[in-house]
Formats: sequence, C-alpha cells, structure tokens
Amino acid sequence: MTTHFKDGVTNVPGKMQASSLFSNAKQPIITGNDNEFAYQNDFVTYNASDWNITETAGGSTQAANYANGFLVLGDDGSPTADDVNLVEGYNVWNYQQNKHLAFETNFASIDVSEANIWVGLANTGFADPASLPDDCIGFSHLEDTTTIQFVARKNGAGVSHTILDGAGGSTLTFSDSTVATQSATAAQIPSNTVRLGWRYIPPGQEGVGTTGVYRVYYNGLAQKDVSATTVPDDIGLAIAMGTNTKSTTTTNLMVDYIKVIQQRVS
Repeated sequence: MTTHFKDGVTNVPGKMQASSLFSNAKQPIITGNDNEFAYQNDFVTYNASDWNITETAGGSTQAANYANGFLVLGDDGSPTADDVNLVEGYNVWNYQQNKHLAFETNFASIDVSEANIWVGLANTGFADPASLPDDCIGFSHLEDTTTIQFVARKNGAGVSHTILDGAGGSTLTFSDSTVATQSATAAQIPSNTVRLGWRYIPPGQEGVGTTGVYRVYYNGLAQKDVSATTVPDDIGLAIAMGTNTKSTTTTNLMVDYIKVIQQRVS
C-alpha cells in the first residue's frame, strides 16, 4: 500500500531521537493523553502568579529575557550576603517505584563562585539553595566551588553524583556566564550554559536490576546510573529554581528551560 509520507514511516520514538533525554517518551512532551503527565516551560514569558516566590533582597527580580527565552533570577542592585531569589511550583510530582520520571534543564550563572543554586524537584517550602532540600531530586551548585551535584534525598539523607564533562570523564567545571550585546545580525544568549537531566528507571526495566536507578545526563548523554536506594517516596515534590548569594556580588541564575515528564498515575 502506498502512503503520502515522502520520507516513509518510522517507529523511532522522540523527535530529537538520541540527542534528547526524553527520546523514550512520546513527542511533543505535552501530550495530554492517558499515559503521560508532563510540564515544560521555555520561559518565553514569565507569570509571577504561577509561582511561589521567595526573595529576601529588595532588588530581587524574576523576568523572561534573552533570545530563546531565559528565566533570569537576579537583583537590580547589589545584594547582601545570603540573599535568596527562588521560585517554586506546586507539589504535583510524586516518586513512584514503578513509574518513569524524568527532568531536564539548561542554566547558567554570571558569578559561579558567589552563587548557591538549586534547579530540580524539591519539597514545597524549600526556601534556600545554600543548603540541600530535605526531600528532592535535582541539581545543586554550592558557593566557592565549580562543581554541580546530582542529588536525591529523603528526610535529609540520600545519594549524589558529581557531574562529569562526559561519561567516564573529568569533573565538569561550571564557569561564569556572560551575555553579549545583541545586534541586528546576532541574537544573544548567556554563555557557558549547562544542560543537565536525570531519568528514573524502575526496577526490572531497560536492563535495570531489582533496585531502580537515576540515570544522570549531561548534554543529552547518559554518564552515570545512581542507585535509587534513597527516594523521596512519601511526599509530593515541586519544581524549584533559585539562587543564594554568598556576599554582595550579583549572581543571576538564568534558566533556559525546564521539562518534567512522568508516567501518569491511574
């Protein structure tokens, strides 16, 4: 039987295929079907009323900016030590032992050594990226370091993995970001962004043994399976993104996008 598909028909999942953390999920991400529960935000716009906001500096701002859309969590003036600028969603994400769950983001900071950063899922009420959430799955960067940690915790204890610059490579160096002035011929985005993701794979699936794993990704490529021996399985989690400044230097966390997808609970 002939078809009208000039390039034929394929059953390869994911429109970005191997380059996407979500290549095993249907595309587009927002499906609205009976199998998937999903959320994505590319920050073309930012509506403050959609988020719970924690800000301790008088000049704190949250705004969409730059080409492609970035959520900029910053300060209009000079912050004081330990100023927090954090936005948080709602506790609609729930770890389930036999349900896939995935998260991906891309972000940067203009002063890494001065910034404490959290981007990921966390218990609602988490309010300060200078310390880790008690219950969480996501990415943490702490001041005076150039590293980023994948962290999964329950009741203040858990597992972690230092992000590498490739599978089996060296520790990734998280570098300061700058944004060039836009011109008529060149749109500009923050430099030195880091694209990170994780995917929870349940026991007995995709070659995983009797304990599920968090498969951690950098630039869309898997680099580590972290055993899911500690899981926030008794609390709802919310998307949380924020920064805490070490001293008086503006750090500006700039989040390009966030994506979360989970098998729907039925």
